[in-house]
Amino acid sequence: MGPDQFTFLHAADLHIDSPLVGLVRYDGAPVEELRAATRRAFENLVDAALSRGVAFVILAGDLFDGDWKDYGSGLWFSSQLRRLSKVAIPVYLIRGNHDAESRVQKKLALPDGVKQFPPKAPKTFKIKGLGVALHGQSFAEAHVTENLAAGYPNAVAGMLNIGVLHTGLEGYEGHGVYAPCTQDDLASKGYDYWALGHIHKREVLCEDPWIVFPGNLQGRHARETGPKGATLVHVEGGKVQGVEELHLDVSRWAHARVDISAAASEADALKSVEAAIRGELGGADGRPLAVRVTLLGETILDAGFRLDPERLRAEIRSRSMHLGGDVWVEKVRLETRPNREVTVEHGDGMLALAQNIAEAELSDDDVRALSTQLHKLEGRLPSGARESIQPTDPESIKRAVGPARRFLAALLAESSAAPGSASGQEEEA
Repeated sequence: MGPDQFTFLHAADLHIDSPLVGLVRYDGAPVEELRAATRRAFENLVDAALSRGVAFVILAGDLFDGDWKDYGSGLWFSSQLRRLSKVAIPVYLIRGNHDAESRVQKKLALPDGVKQFPPKAPKTFKIKGLGVALHGQSFAEAHVTENLAAGYPNAVAGMLNIGVLHTGLEGYEGHGVYAPCTQDDLASKGYDYWALGHIHKREVLCEDPWIVFPGNLQGRHARETGPKGATLVHVEGGKVQGVEELHLDVSRWAHARVDISAAASEADALKSVEAAIRGELGGADGRPLAVRVTLLGETILDAGFRLDPERLRAEIRSRSMHLGGDVWVEKVRLETRPNREVTVEHGDGMLALAQNIAEAELSDDDVRALSTQLHKLEGRLPSGARESIQPTDPESIKRAVGPARRFLAALLAESSAAPGSASGQEEEA
């Protein structure tokens, strides 16, 4: 390809050496492989740049997940960038909220051919041989709440203009406010392509101008499901002609939500789970798969599963091992409810109480009272509870109360059917 026709790679949110907290170890769980996945995915990105002969590479922030434990992360990253500089493929990068100047304290000089946009003000790099102007600014602090895009320079006349920005835009649920701006703000600059970072799901927001989130390079947990990678951009005649999604992840995450309302037995429920995992495995493109399983629906099995969740997890993990693929069940979550028809049919007081407890809602006063009690007991809480419940955070309390409430309901429902219970005596009489 010549200067009139070329490609470039746009990637973001590498999160190299992300700690991946919360990974559960059990025999056969590929924890170390998952921890190494962010490095291997970046190696795949470099391989793709070399094999496709791209003109340059853009990295739009969050290269790392915070400060390095030692210089090993930086040395390894430099070694990969050097593979590109040896064949004169330049790299243009910015830092985002996770690797802002204030967060990454350890420093190493970047290899030749790697250009970093500064944090104090926007800067423009020109590639005159290609007629390209790249504009960008790194984060100085982790929490940047001003509209950085507003300060970017206007487009350079007669060149292909690319804006590089780490931003949450506006209105992305579940994402903090980082360099907020609107699509109209971006379009007003007159650029041809906006290489964005921060949102971990790939999305082409606009094609005139092109505004693209490539998503993160490698999924790291069960909220980052599906294919991950980078965007290959095709340029011809000084204009972006199209974009291509490249899948560069080395392992895949999935969330299998399985409705077991119709299951008449545990065996039926487990067959449904097995089928769901097999379906997710088929969509992993031969990659190792980490899957979270969530059981849903009103079911007569609710009580039994809640009384022995460890056995349920073991059963599901055991079945997954026989599916013929490299699959790991990261977590099993119960979001089932006691079966309402059983409660009504039996007319049993204990079952009715179980149903009422399972469906009860907490008032704000109830949450405040629980917060006070939890704060007093914080030092005595089990480690698992301390990770999921923050006494000062009402939302974490509400999230924790649901499973606790349903577990109590399961105990009551189970007791109603136990030998010697009131309902049991009535049935025998």
